[in-house]
This record gives sequence, C-alpha cells and structure tokens, in this order.
Amino acid sequence: MSRLTRTRYLTFDLFNNYFLFRVSKILLAERTRFQTLEVLESPEFGLCLLLDGLIQVAEYDEYRYHETLVHTPLLNAEDRRRIAILGGGDGCALREVLKYREVEHVDLVDIDGRVVEVSEKYLQRLNKGSLKSRRVKIHLTDARKFISRKKNYYDSIIIDLTDPVEGGPSVLLYSKEFYRMVQDALKPGGTFITQATAFQSRQFRRIFWTVKRVFVNTIPLHVYVKSFCDDWGFVMGLKPWDGLRILPEEFKEVDNRIAEKVKGRLRYLNGKTYLANFFISPEEEEILMKPAKEITDREALKNMVKEEDSYRWVF
Repeated sequence: MSRLTRTRYLTFDLFNNYFLFRVSKILLAERTRFQTLEVLESPEFGLCLLLDGLIQVAEYDEYRYHETLVHTPLLNAEDRRRIAILGGGDGCALREVLKYREVEHVDLVDIDGRVVEVSEKYLQRLNKGSLKSRRVKIHLTDARKFISRKKNYYDSIIIDLTDPVEGGPSVLLYSKEFYRMVQDALKPGGTFITQATAFQSRQFRRIFWTVKRVFVNTIPLHVYVKSFCDDWGFVMGLKPWDGLRILPEEFKEVDNRIAEKVKGRLRYLNGKTYLANFFISPEEEEILMKPAKEITDREALKNMVKEEDSYRWVF
C-alpha cells in the first residue's frame, strides 16, 4: 500500500469540509445493495466501520456516542422490557441496550444485511457479540415499513441511522410522517431518540423542529465525538410528555439509577456527563429555538437520486 492510499477521507463537518485520517490496514471494502461498506484499522482511531466513506463506528470513541444514544432514553423510560433499534447493524447500540437487566426483547431493524454480517465477523471486540444474543431478533428490512405495523408496542425506540444524504438509504426516516409512525409504535410512558447529525448544523435544527411538531415537547442533546470531527446531536421525545424522569442536575440520582439498572461499567456516561449532554449555550439555544421548516416525505423523495461522486444533504 502506498503512503497516499494510507490517508482516507474521515468525514464532513457542518460546513462540508473534508477531514483526513491515516489507515494502517483495510480489512474489507465492498459495495452492498445500499451503500459502500468498509472496515479499516487506523493508528489514531483503531477499528473503524465506514458507510459511504463516513465513519459510523470508531473504536477510539464510539462509546461516547452509543452511551449517550442508548442510556439517556432508557434511564427516562417507564419500562425497559421491549426495545426497538432502527439501524445500528454494527451492534454497538445493541451492546448498551443489553446491559439492562429488565430488557426481555430487542428488535434490531437494519435494511443492509451485509452490515450485520460484517459486524458479527469484524467488530466483535466492539459489539461484544451482542448481535448473537438470545434476547435479540434481527430484521433485515426497511425500518419505516417495520415500525408502521407496530402500535403501542415498545418501551423505547432508538434510531441509529446513517445521515440523511442524497442517495443514502435513510432519507425517508427523518420526516414528519415517519416520526408519527414512531410515536404510534411507542407505549404510553415510552421514550424515543434519534441521532440528528452535527449539533450546530442546519440539518440538526430541521430534525429537531420536525420531531417537535410530532412529539410537541422534545429535548436536544449533544456529545463531542472526535472521530466524527464534530459535536454530535440527538433529539429525544417522550410519550406522553410528563417531563424527564431524571432531571439533568440530579447527579446522584443519575448515578444511582445507572448502578441499579445497568449491568457492567459505562466508560463515558455518569451524573455529570449526563448534565453536560443537556447543556446548550445561550447563543446556540437562540438559534435552535427559531422555528425551522419541518421535513416531509415529499421533500425527501425529491432528492433521493445520487449523482456520481457527490455528497449532498437532502434537507
């Protein structure tokens, strides 16, 4: 391998600037039915899974993303017996869900079976074999079609999808129509969270306001993920809105709930980092709270064709 090929594109920031990182070994590179799939070793980031050239999982800091994505809604759910993960074929969000003793069944829904197969083979030291758990049923189908058939069924729905980019497989999973299906699939007392792209991006603001128009009250969260080169955003909702069951400032209660409910050690999330994930500076809050145009199926469908060698946000 030449020195040139050892350098790869890492990701885009919120301004669509490229970042680079070094690659020491390419373990797998192929085109699936839906996207380009790569597994790499990096001196800086360790074992990495990439989809369409963008890091989805990096050994260096994936736990910051996945612990925020999973434990924030599950700690605030009324029950934790039946969970759905939409996307997340790498198994890392699933690893965190399975740390809850109460969880009886998890439906993991990913449209790309190759992501699941490859993750079972190459990412075991990250996902800890979660994809083979007896508590898990894997559905290789479209998440929208799957969730539309569920009514008042899940205690929590965790959405761990690829970004809404032109030609990607997830563009119809960020619309108002889709979030209504998610709300219908939740049981009363249930929680929902979606990854929502870079926290300061236009896309985050539009996802936030789209969710807000369905769930009425929504909560923005963020955590810095170095391997994404950005402060990463999430949007969480509760059905119905009764306020958070654990307030961010209740440090001890967060730590006590983690000790009571979670089996095993968390590397990032505790009472203080839980608070930090909810904190938004005044200038960012002022921008976020300006109403944004909601995302609809019609808008997403207009932009589903991918031009060769292009990368554009759909919204």
